[in-house]
Amino acid sequence: METAYTPCAADTAGAELDRNVTAMTGEIAMPRANGELVFDAPWQSRAFGMAVSLSKAGHFTWDTFRGELARAIREHGQNGVDEYYLRWLDALEASMAGSALIDHEALHAREHEFRDGVRDEVF
Repeated sequence: METAYTPCAADTAGAELDRNVTAMTGEIAMPRANGELVFDAPWQSRAFGMAVSLSKAGHFTWDTFRGELARAIREHGQNGVDEYYLRWLDALEASMAGSALIDHEALHAREHEFRDGVRDEVF
């Protein structure tokens, strides 16, 4: 007797993510090569994962994030994969700030600590 396939939560979550990413067209379309998402550096895939995870956890909607990404690209432009993910980070920061998940002043203080070599750990 053959058992019917029932999608598990990971399968349905993956399908939803695929729909959300596919819906990102035009100026906010994610970089792709041969149909696959492109990440040129580890930080880019981490930023992608953070946005997806925080949205799935309900901290902000995917539509909110997409709107912030479109705004960041319109304001700053983007040329290539690296600049696209810099705009992705801008959108992630704005989405997190809009949901009161982060404080802008604390975030910028942490950025300066990393830049100045005061901090080298994320925690």
